[in-house]
Amino acid sequence: MLRGKFYGITDLGRVRTRNEDAYLINPLTGLFAIADGLGGRKAGDFASNYALEVLDEELQNLLNAGWKPKEALKEAFIRTSSKVYERVTTSLEVRGAMTTLTAMLIREHKWYIAHVGDTRIYLARDGHLYLLTEDDTKAQLMVKRGLISPKEALTHPARNVLVRALGSRSVVKPHTYEGYTAKGDRYLLASDGLYSYFSNEELLEYMMTYEPKPLLELLRDEANERGGEDNLTAVAILITDAPLITTLLAKFQSITLRRLV
Repeated sequence: MLRGKFYGITDLGRVRTRNEDAYLINPLTGLFAIADGLGGRKAGDFASNYALEVLDEELQNLLNAGWKPKEALKEAFIRTSSKVYERVTTSLEVRGAMTTLTAMLIREHKWYIAHVGDTRIYLARDGHLYLLTEDDTKAQLMVKRGLISPKEALTHPARNVLVRALGSRSVVKPHTYEGYTAKGDRYLLASDGLYSYFSNEELLEYMMTYEPKPLLELLRDEANERGGEDNLTAVAILITDAPLITTLLAKFQSITLRRLV
């Protein structure tokens, strides 16, 4: 079982009339996830909640069947994408609905990520901030192709244009990542409606200063003060204990992670 503290929060924001975000925390399996229903799409809130419900169930079934965590998370994600697509293409009430899905599984002092969309997972470790995911946006594609710089992508008109989401096709394969946890690690899963209001320096300062519950309450309140134009959702995790060997492996792995600050 996860040795740590965690908390989740979701908020309507100050502009939207419907919350299409959702989050999931399952302490028994170590699963943490956020789904963001696409704004302007019919029944985006259905898609996000349904995706989390299916992912949770599929993952538990696979783990109980003896699957290893890494393979179980990826397979559960793919099965979820298929079930979401089936529902939004066969049910008139929710036809056309889509959602992002970003999941982190922490088991046996390792983390595994399966991700599609623009929710992000940050890691604050040893005074540095790392980004563990890559946005599935048109702007990020342009960065990878050398058309614009990462700095230009921050303000580019296509920075919020998604190129992949669940519900768009019958099978959506996730980006996958893995690594070791270290004692003192602080992870933050955040929807674009939340992280877009903060600089990397601010996120690092807040993540290193506050425990999960006060951290998320502060981020929510500050994001709303700065506009609250979208739904705001986040999950925070603090690792309070980890074996020395995995802590050392995690710190060695930091060299390979994308450091923001």
